[in-house]
Amino acid sequence: MMTEAKKRILVPTSGYIPAKERGDAIIQVAKNLDAEVYVVHIRDPNYLITTSKESEGWSALRVFEEKGREAGVKVTAFYTSGDLVDSLKRFAEEHKADLILVGASANRLIAEWVTFELQCNCNTPILVVPQDLSDLI
Repeated sequence: MMTEAKKRILVPTSGYIPAKERGDAIIQVAKNLDAEVYVVHIRDPNYLITTSKESEGWSALRVFEEKGREAGVKVTAFYTSGDLVDSLKRFAEEHKADLILVGASANRLIAEWVTFELQCNCNTPILVVPQDLSDLI
């Protein structure tokens, strides 16, 4: 009997605070869909020069790994650098993501721009998670 492959959700993360705020809801979506999570932090080499494991990116990845373990959801974390939108599109294609889950951010132009560019130029479906998740979790 052939088993169906798990769904793959790509979750880009911008840092520790957004990961703490939205991590539970994102992991719950993955659990409900019986999916595994590929969480990625992409460092823009034009703006950040640190690659320390104590950076915001590494901290955010650890948050998702911990929340995934607690919920029984497989989480694979990646830390890379490059253009945000191009890297996310390439990552989604290379890892055969079924869905990209991005967080909406109030008053953060960069997050809105990235989300808009992904929606216009990506073949993978995108789900935008609202900033206020109090009704979801």
